This record gives sequence, structure tokens and C-alpha cells, in this order.
Amino acid sequence: MAHRPPLTEGEFGRQFFPPEQAELAAQLRVILARHIPVDLSRLHPDDRIVEDIRMDALDSLSTVELIVEIEKEFGISIPNAAAEKMRTLRDVTEFVARARPKLAG
Repeated sequence: MAHRPPLTEGEFGRQFFPPEQAELAAQLRVILARHIPVDLSRLHPDDRIVEDIRMDALDSLSTVELIVEIEKEFGISIPNAAAEKMRTLRDVTEFVARARPKLAG
């Protein structure tokens, strides 16, 4: 990650995600940053959460706390089977985008 330019949350969302997911991706990066002691300003959405940004250093309780915070923030439920398949922030963003309640327009 060190060779990439740093991006703000908003830049991260706009650069790597379609417009309808940009803000969500930015919010999820902020949430992830609260749970891992790594500078995520150079994160690419396809970096693997465990292998590339070392979330494996967190204990299982910290991982559960991350999932619970995402569930509360977006009013969704993330089944264990789905959480186990989420390897990247892109995976998390796509799951939350599909799972969260649609706002009435």
C-alpha cells in the first residue's frame, strides 16, 4: 500500500466505486479504520482485509465488534456465512449496498 497516493474517504469512494456506492464505501472505510491500527489512506478496495491490511492481528471479539457496528450503522443483519465470505472492503461495500433498506425517493 505504501506506493499508492493517500486518499481522503471521499476521494476513495469516488475513485473506486460507482456513484451510488461512493459514499457508502467512504463510510465503511471510516468504520474499518476505527477497528484496525493501520493507516487506510492508501487502501485499495480490493486489498484483502486479513492478508493485506493485517486485520488478523485483531482478536475475534474485535472482528465481531466491527460487524456489529456495520449492522447498527446501516440497519442490516450480516449472517456469519456472509461475513466469512467478505475478503475485501469492496466485498463489504457490495454486501451492505444490497442489504441496506432502500430509502423512499
